[in-house]
Amino acid sequence: SETSIMAMRIRPEEAVQREIIVYLDAVLPRALIMAIPNGARRTRTGRASNAIAGLCPGAPDLVVALPGGKVLWIEVKAPNGHASSSQIAIHSAMKALGHTCVIARSQDDVRRALVRLGVETREAMA
Repeated sequence: SETSIMAMRIRPEEAVQREIIVYLDAVLPRALIMAIPNGARRTRTGRASNAIAGLCPGAPDLVVALPGGKVLWIEVKAPNGHASSSQIAIHSAMKALGHTCVIARSQDDVRRALVRLGVETREAMA
């Protein structure tokens, strides 16, 4: 079917990111959810082109601005994915600045992070 063909074209990490965004939209209607387009475009030779000012290797995939001035940074990974050395370095630096940065392989990882942050969601209120 056409749906299964489309599903095959989506990388596992993209599918997880979509799942997380749908979840956050449902449980946090007042939050701002933003994707950080940090994936480098590839040239014909396969070299990465990071010509856009401000791109930061290792920056998380999503940032969620929450009520009360809280911010959650989310690095999205496929179920078996691992953080790169640049991602680990950025996450450590962000945590040293007092930010919450998590690696999420599912919406359940995001749900746990919101609980740890003390964020009240529609889900928790039900």
